[in-house]
Amino acid sequence: MRLSSPIPVVVATTLSALSGVQGKSIWASWPASGANLFREGFLVGNGKLGAIPFGQPSIEKVNLNVDSLWSGGPFESSTYTGGNPEKEQSRTLQSVRDGIFKTGSGSLGTILGNNNAYGSYRVLANLTVQIAGINSYSGFKRSLDLNTGVHTTTFYANDNKTYTTAVYCSYPAQVCVYRVSVNTGSLPNIALSLENKRSPKDLVNATCGVSFIRMSGTTQKGPPEGMKYDVLARLGTGPLGTPISSCSDTDPGTLVVTGSAYGEDEPLNTLAIIIGAGTNYEQLRCNAASQYNCKGADPYEAVQKITAMASTKLESKTLIAHQQDYQNLMNQFTLELNDPWKNSQYPSEGLELFQLLDRYRSTAGRPAMDTDAQAAADGSYVEALLFDYARHLLVCSSRQNSLPANLQGVWTDGLETAWGGDYHTNINLQMNYWFAEQTGLGDTTQALWRFIKDTWIPRGAETARKLYGANGWVVHNEVNIFGHTGMKDNATWANYPVAAAWMMQHVFDHWDYTQDLPFLQQTGYIMMRDAANFWLSQLQLDRSDSTLVANPCNSPEHGPTTYGCTHFQQLIHQLFDTVLRAGAAVNDIDTTFITSLGVYLNSLDKGLHIGSWGQIKEWKVPDTRELDAQGNTHRHLSHLVGWYPGYSIAGFLNGYGRTDIQKAVEASLRSRGNGRGPDGNAGWEKIWRSACWARLNNTDQADFLLRYTIVSNFAVNGLSQYNGMNGPFQIDANFGIAAAMLSMLVVDLPLSYNDNGPRGVVLGPAIPARWGPGTVKGLRIRGGTILTMSWNARGLVDKVSITKRGTSVRFFSKAGNKIGEI
Repeated sequence: MRLSSPIPVVVATTLSALSGVQGKSIWASWPASGANLFREGFLVGNGKLGAIPFGQPSIEKVNLNVDSLWSGGPFESSTYTGGNPEKEQSRTLQSVRDGIFKTGSGSLGTILGNNNAYGSYRVLANLTVQIAGINSYSGFKRSLDLNTGVHTTTFYANDNKTYTTAVYCSYPAQVCVYRVSVNTGSLPNIALSLENKRSPKDLVNATCGVSFIRMSGTTQKGPPEGMKYDVLARLGTGPLGTPISSCSDTDPGTLVVTGSAYGEDEPLNTLAIIIGAGTNYEQLRCNAASQYNCKGADPYEAVQKITAMASTKLESKTLIAHQQDYQNLMNQFTLELNDPWKNSQYPSEGLELFQLLDRYRSTAGRPAMDTDAQAAADGSYVEALLFDYARHLLVCSSRQNSLPANLQGVWTDGLETAWGGDYHTNINLQMNYWFAEQTGLGDTTQALWRFIKDTWIPRGAETARKLYGANGWVVHNEVNIFGHTGMKDNATWANYPVAAAWMMQHVFDHWDYTQDLPFLQQTGYIMMRDAANFWLSQLQLDRSDSTLVANPCNSPEHGPTTYGCTHFQQLIHQLFDTVLRAGAAVNDIDTTFITSLGVYLNSLDKGLHIGSWGQIKEWKVPDTRELDAQGNTHRHLSHLVGWYPGYSIAGFLNGYGRTDIQKAVEASLRSRGNGRGPDGNAGWEKIWRSACWARLNNTDQADFLLRYTIVSNFAVNGLSQYNGMNGPFQIDANFGIAAAMLSMLVVDLPLSYNDNGPRGVVLGPAIPARWGPGTVKGLRIRGGTILTMSWNARGLVDKVSITKRGTSVRFFSKAGNKIGEI
């Protein structure tokens, strides 16, 4: 390590685990209601299963979800095509392209698709736990411990006993657990039942057996028969064996637990309920060889086996295994921000979450975009808390054997989730994972790679051929779990074949941060290369400047169908460049492909054009078309994707180091406004703006928009709402909060494939003074480096420690002063 500044930089000889990290908790003194579940409830999960406790203590309920329970697809229609046409439509493309080049805009004609049998993510069931004899209670508290991933409820009842319930979902055991205990004597009789009142009664069957309850169902009678699902709640084996229970004579499907197997001499003071669930969806059968039926075995046998295995273990051991797994991920990273309330009369840790948010809103303020953001001195604790909650939510909704986190993670409470609870690929799915690699949660992306490989690529290759006459594969803006890779029916948002290019950024980033070469060789590069192959066959010559452009294209959800959309060009540039870099890493010997890619990259329009009022143009067409209107506050920042979260203009074109590009980005951001316009008031649009300002080293604006997001869109349970505080719940901004805060901590851009370095990383580009003094531990840097850094009360980095050394990199301060290098 060579130093050129007084900031201490230490290279550790070994990587020490961040063991013993004290996580925060969120809590409330009132029960969550089923009517406002996503504004009040606290969420737990294990990737495949999600759970939300709610309801009164005497009749507590747990909302249950399983990641693959969907309507639609081949389970709804035997002629489901994934949005693809029956016959190839690529022959019509040339006339579409010619017309667009001639007039500047046009329509897609026959390549537009349909929404038939698209389906929706849907709720599984509620578990009801009714404790006999409780008529009143006091001292109620429910909390979610972000150090253990366990939701706990305590209350003092009219029988003079203190009750405690705990809910968690274990990844090692693949079950959720509900535990109820009493501080003295024996538990009263407890009635257990499963229900789904939203589903038609003739599609659901709730039953009771020896020490278990079960609910099975299907999404439709058919034909074809709908998706089958099964949920089973089984009594756990305690120190005294399995409790005594019997099926109710008056309430079919209800199990009543009446006491210990040893009678009054050994009272039953703790009861554990083991919950497992599954469907007959099979991701590995969403391909041509299986006729895209996505259908597997009836889930009952698997659910029965999983719950039986888990129920034979002491629940305390299941809890230990769960905590070890959960903490192995959560303890990879810690963020400590200054909390001036720590030693006050009202310390932050002693306040309920709604009180913290109320205090935050009262002090955060809403400064205008063009004024200096007044620092909210007491807001940092809330921001650090929401950062940890983001990590918790990702760990709970995306694991190696699950589907990726959808628009609501893995949680819903209805049969028709907002926007289908699907995967929107023009911002939302990406935002879910923006922060994963930098915080040591790269393992959660395994769900993404499996999903893309198993459902996108097989049907997406068919889409590429039928719509575009192309090799490789393609996917569009809205994707269900059945491989809906075709377009839907409105070009403004459906014409989005560049989705795969954006997702390949995440593939490249996973390798770039972890240096996991086997992953790149066996999985990542194959996906990236085939996505690039698609675009090699689709780019068209723009004769006005002899560059290659996408035609037809739509800037996501904005403007006409045209050519050379900035968003498309930046993502294709990024894709080609990273494929060349990855190809060198895996030693791709296909010189014809590599050479062609390099030639096309050199001729590609890179999506960087400065407009008449100094902005990054969103469309390539001449300014006389007046598409780039100053003051347009559209929710998307699509033309800035190469600035953040991408790096085609920030990195590959050296935009981060060029004042002309920085000024153009700033002009675009100021024109776009604060994320609250006539077309939307979502959290994700505000937090995207915050991250972009942070990459401009603009602390005030990044800080303002971070706080504005929380003030405007975060409900009393810490979940982001789409339309201000009015819902529906949409999880992307929960994850985006963490990404924006990371952007304030570090600017870490990859080098272009033909740039041999040295590579520079800026530490502390936009740290608010109110965060200081503070520390981050476990921060991942491209090339495999892991570091710890701290900053002072002015938000200036004052110490850096390297805990794992990766590839060579130089570290710089916000002012451009070199800190050191490895």
